Amino acid sequence: MIKLYEYLEKLMKFILITSLAVMAILNFANVLSRYFLHASISFTEELTTNLFVYNTFIGAALGARKGSHLGVSLITDRVSPKFARIMMFTMNIISAGLFGVLVYLGYGMVKSQQKFGQTTAALGLKEWWFGMAIPVGAFLIMIAFVVAGFEALKRKEEM
Repeated sequence: MIKLYEYLEKLMKFILITSLAVMAILNFANVLSRYFLHASISFTEELTTNLFVYNTFIGAALGARKGSHLGVSLITDRVSPKFARIMMFTMNIISAGLFGVLVYLGYGMVKSQQKFGQTTAALGLKEWWFGMAIPVGAFLIMIAFVVAGFEALKRKEEM
């Protein structure tokens, strides 16, 4: 499972790098357009904002696996390494459960967007394409916490 996640992690990094490059190019083109043509490219703000939401979730998923999120080690520093590993596993699984709830609620939001046929203001795209960032991103974070939990459980006496 961890090997499969490592492939998914490479894909997430590629998507993150590509979307950040697209965002930078769009914003730069918009600045040039405003400066030289005195006209703004109307869709750039909408697209970059929505790509930023996807990037936030992808970045959070990458951070979840590495343990880069804010944590307080006050308790785990004062217990035995074995118990600390069990605590880390438990915290990661609880975090995965929280994001599992967000997957469920985000899916409900997307279904609602589909039902009412909401579209974006500038591009007229279906709103649920961008709304999918929540359930998909939460799913990626959930998987990352599960993988991190099992990695913490397998870790040797290094804590």
